[in-house]
Formats: sequence, structure tokens, C-alpha cells
Amino acid sequence: MPTLEQCLIDTDPARLEAIAGLWGLDDLPRRRAEAAALLAERMLAPGGLDEARAALPADAQAALDALLAADGQMTWATFARRWGEVRAMGPGRLARERPWAAPTSPAEALWYRGLLFRAFVEGPTGLVEVALLPPELRERLPAPATPPSLPLPAVDPPPAALLAGDALLDDACTLLAYLQNHPVRPAAGGDWPAREGERLAAQLRDPAPDRLAFLRHLVEQLGWLRADRAGCLRPQPGPVAAWLQAPSGEQRAVLTRTWLDSPAWNDLWHVPTLQVEDTGSWRNDPLIARRAILRHLTACRPGEWYSLASLAAGIRQTDPDFQRPDGDYANWYVRDAASGKFLSGFESWDAVEGALIRYLLTGPLAWLGMVDLGAEDRPAYWHASAFRLSAAGTAFLGLCEPEPEPPQPPLTIRPDGTVLVPAARRYERFQLSRVADWERTGDPYIYRLTPASLARGRQQKIALERVIAFLEQAAGQSLPPTLTTALRRCADHGPQARLERGLLLRVADEELMKQIATAPATRRLVREVLGPTAALVALADWPRLAQALVEQGLLPDVVEG
Repeated sequence: MPTLEQCLIDTDPARLEAIAGLWGLDDLPRRRAEAAALLAERMLAPGGLDEARAALPADAQAALDALLAADGQMTWATFARRWGEVRAMGPGRLARERPWAAPTSPAEALWYRGLLFRAFVEGPTGLVEVALLPPELRERLPAPATPPSLPLPAVDPPPAALLAGDALLDDACTLLAYLQNHPVRPAAGGDWPAREGERLAAQLRDPAPDRLAFLRHLVEQLGWLRADRAGCLRPQPGPVAAWLQAPSGEQRAVLTRTWLDSPAWNDLWHVPTLQVEDTGSWRNDPLIARRAILRHLTACRPGEWYSLASLAAGIRQTDPDFQRPDGDYANWYVRDAASGKFLSGFESWDAVEGALIRYLLTGPLAWLGMVDLGAEDRPAYWHASAFRLSAAGTAFLGLCEPEPEPPQPPLTIRPDGTVLVPAARRYERFQLSRVADWERTGDPYIYRLTPASLARGRQQKIALERVIAFLEQAAGQSLPPTLTTALRRCADHGPQARLERGLLLRVADEELMKQIATAPATRRLVREVLGPTAALVALADWPRLAQALVEQGLLPDVVEG
């Protein structure tokens, strides 16, 4: 940070004389360095700063206190937005108008007292122009009162709430299990085949595309995936197993820290109401914004509900530049997604910064289980109006100790080959998915042992005895004897029975069945002839078969149930 003497050396002569006059120095040496040294000595003389501060108008004293509270510097754009600009004047106009005698802003009052300078310093995103109070002055001025904390009044509990949970952890397990058991070969740009995405989405607790993209990003950032020889994505056994076996709180912390430290996921680009353009002439740092919002959330009291609008308003009041440390509101290329209008200038703060705050709360932080969301009716993520820190979010921010995690019940294995897995037993579910087919998502998840799933396990070199041992260990008891017999018979002889969905077609006599099974219009709609007067028809084909039968002069009777 530049010293007071250096700032005075860099000051133009006309302003230097004005500052000297206000400090009682009428004759300055002609050499600027000597003049700066003499003026700095006068300004730092005992009692001089106290007198100078007392002579300032009240608003200029408040501006000085704001600089002191900011450790002597803040971006010039931010300072000027709150405390006014300093009019640009040449030597002639300066001599005529004498602006120090009647300053038009608090900034101008400090400027001509030598208590405010402009300088360039290295910031998080490069060189930043700042409003500067030199360190020698800051050290001699009394510390200001503690700045007000984020104004965040609590609100009444909302009528409807979307409570935080472990859904993202469950879906991470589902994603990893899917890649373990299905050959997913991404395209050159990383996109999955549409069919694979649809099949995975059917198994997720929440298939929203942006949430799934967020989850995939976290998994990739953690280095949990590799490409096999065929180019298909597969889980890395070591780190994936370690994560799956960890308690839910540790699993959530791993995903949350990965998001916090990942510049590759740019939250601003995912705000649904914004359209961001990468022109190459500007950039934002998503890590700065994330960490600022989490820092502000520490003002929340555990268990209290808060308005999302109040949170944004409080941040606008106390930390408006939380994602723009250089205070630049003119050169970001951000449009309103609905109108296409460019959102530029501080007047667009609510549309850009306010929308980003809403996205961070209703997107990543809600997905990660850090906040509960509330609304007037049927809460949805983006349309929530209130929030509160969840127990997990409160612990992650260090506002309380983590709650102990309850013990999880064992797996339940039914005699029909279905297996019920408590949602929190993610390691067991991942292993089960290798030898059983998914049937239903929930708590518990439901899987079924089938000949096809056991064959899939054999392809992964999982012998039947390992399957039985795993199931008995996870269930804490022996398998039903009839199921063990069925598993061994399937391993020895392959599939000997099959259940499938379909419709049964019955006709009056054998000749009529032969006619339907051979006629060009109907034979392709008959999946399998089951007997002289019965056949199996696919569910999707029965409307076309009914029409074809009418065209052949047969009016079918459709029996529902």
C-alpha cells in the first residue's frame, strides 16, 4: 500500500497546494518531494489529525469511518457510489472555484484534506482502482465503531417447507452404481447418449437437468471416474468405496467442499433468469461469491426462518460487491434471459447479484442439504421465498456441533428375491446393484435378484457364493432357504422361468388364431402364441392390433383389470 508521502508526491501541484493550505502551510518548497515530505510531517504532527477530522462535515466523517472500517481501502467505484465523486478540475478551474471551500460530496471534502487518494492495487481479479487512506493516517485515527452486521430479521415459519435431506448423496450413489453396471460412452463434448441419461434419470430422487449436471460435475471434479478401454465411464474403486463407506455427514462435506473449491462450476452461468456471454473481455470468480455468501449465512440463528429477499437486501446494503471486488458494474456481458436486455450498472444489482444469491440458496446449497426452503404453497427450489439453515448446514458453518447419526437398519431380503435397502446404506446399495436389478427409488430402495442381474455379476467376476455371503452379512441373517435354492439352481441351469408384462389375446377357435398369427397385418403384433386359442401381445401394440382385427372383420372385446 502506498505511503502518505508517496501519495503526496503523486498528487498534482494544484491539489497539493490546496491540501497544504487547509493544513496551514502557505509556502511549499518548489521540489515536489520536499513539499510532500514537509506536508506529510505537518499532517502527522500530534493532534493534527484529530483537529482535521473534527473540522469535517458529519457525512465526510462517516465516509472516513467507512474507509477505516475497510482497513483503509475499498474499490473506488464502491466508495464513489456511496460517498460521491470528486470533480475533475485543471489548475485554472481549481484556482477559480476553490472546491475545498464548498465540497459537493463527502469524497471531495476528504480529497482536499489529503485524507483520500486514488491508487491501483493488486486484487483477486487483477489491478483494482481503490479509494485509499494511507496507512500512517489510518494508524493515528481512532478506530470506528464496529460496523453493523448483516441486517437479517427472522420471519414466521412458512406454510409449506421443502426440508433438506440426503437426496443428493443418494443420487450420487445411484449415478456411480449406474456407471458401474451400464456402458456409458460420452460424446466428444462429454454429453451422454440421450437414452442413458433418461434411464439414469428414472432412478434419481430428483432428475432436474441442472441438478444432475451439478452432480456429474462434482463426481468428475473428485476424480471418481475413469474411461475403460472401450471409452466407457467407470467408477474408480478406491476413492468411490471410501466415500460410500463414510457417514452421511462426511459424504456431504466432501461434496460441499468440492463445490466450494471448484472454479469450473460457474454459478452465475446457471442462474435461470440470466444469459451470460463469454466475450473473453471479462471474467468472474465464482469462488469469491460462494465464500462471501457462506460467510454472510453465519449471521443466521439455528432454527430461525429468513426471507430470501431480506438476505439479498442485507447483502446489498453491507457487501454489495461480494462477487465484483473491483466494483465493475459496466463491463460484464449479462442479459435478462426473458427479454434479452443487457443488465449493466449498479441499478441491475437485484437482477444479477440478487438472482445469484437466490440461485446459490435454492440451487447448490439446497441440493447439498445445507438449507431448508419455504414458500406460501407447494414449495419448489427456485420459487422459494424463505430459508433456514438445516442441521447439516449449521454444523458445516461451525455454528453448532454435528448431530450424531442414527444407526441404520440392515437390508431386508424377501423370499421372492426382492431386497430392501435403507437409503443411508449407500455402500451396500452400490454393491447390491452389481448383482440385482433396480426396481424402485425411495427409503428403502428396492432391488430384485434375477438371472440377468446374476449374469451381470458374473461378468464382474462376482461368484454366487460371494453374492450369498454379501447378502447374509448385509441382512444380518441367513437367506430364506427357498431363495438360496433358487439362486443355486439359476447358477447351475440358467434362467428357467420368466415373468413379463403383456396382454393376453384369446379367440374363439384354433383356426381364428392361425389366421391372426399368419396374416401380414396382425402377425407382427403377436409376440408369442401361447396355445391353440391364446397369444401374448405387447402392451404398446394392443391398440394397433385392435384396429387390425376390426379391419379383418373381428370386433374385439377389451377386458380391463
